[in-house]
Amino acid sequence: MSMRILLCCDKLILGAGLQALLGQHGLEAVTKTSVRSTVAAARELTPDAIVVVAPALGIDDTHELAELSRIAKVVLLARPEATHRAFEALRIGVRAVLSLEDPPGELIQMIKTVVEVDAMVAPLTARKALEQLRTPASPAPVPPSAGTLTPREAEVMLLLAQGWSNAEIAEKLSISNATVRSHVHHVLRKLDAGTRARAVAIAYETGLIGAMERQAARRP
Repeated sequence: MSMRILLCCDKLILGAGLQALLGQHGLEAVTKTSVRSTVAAARELTPDAIVVVAPALGIDDTHELAELSRIAKVVLLARPEATHRAFEALRIGVRAVLSLEDPPGELIQMIKTVVEVDAMVAPLTARKALEQLRTPASPAPVPPSAGTLTPREAEVMLLLAQGWSNAEIAEKLSISNATVRSHVHHVLRKLDAGTRARAVAIAYETGLIGAMERQAARRP
């Protein structure tokens, strides 16, 4: 599958290196060095994904990130010290956040994941920070029907949170693609989510993912 990638990177050497890296993996990339030129190119080229590299844009640049996210799927390469705030970017439409210190292979895999699957991916540091901030006295509201997820639907939800595609879930659970689609539909309805990405965000923010993981760990 051919993918068109737009890079937003204001460091010329870094941008050239990333463009060469993507090219080695069959990803056709165009690099822009400013936010304005990136937005213009995104509207003209309609890329499959936009890779935004800090410091051209960071998690605090919510307006610009939201604008780009309305055009294409955005992967943000953030400064390492900012990755714990990844959910702030995911809430406004960014599909994945990685650290500039992550291995190059992680970027390639993440781009393919967000393009091929309606997924949302946050680094482990963000998840840990979210869990530390949540206290029993002030939990995030859980959709009322979330508690009615069946064991199989919970299993599917956990795999969605890991960015698995329907085909991968079907193979993992030894069920048909049609059955997976049915489970995903029920999960979205019960979480009151319009997309898989939104369902994953809700599951993380409400602590549902952690609860399901603990329950799964207790099963023999």
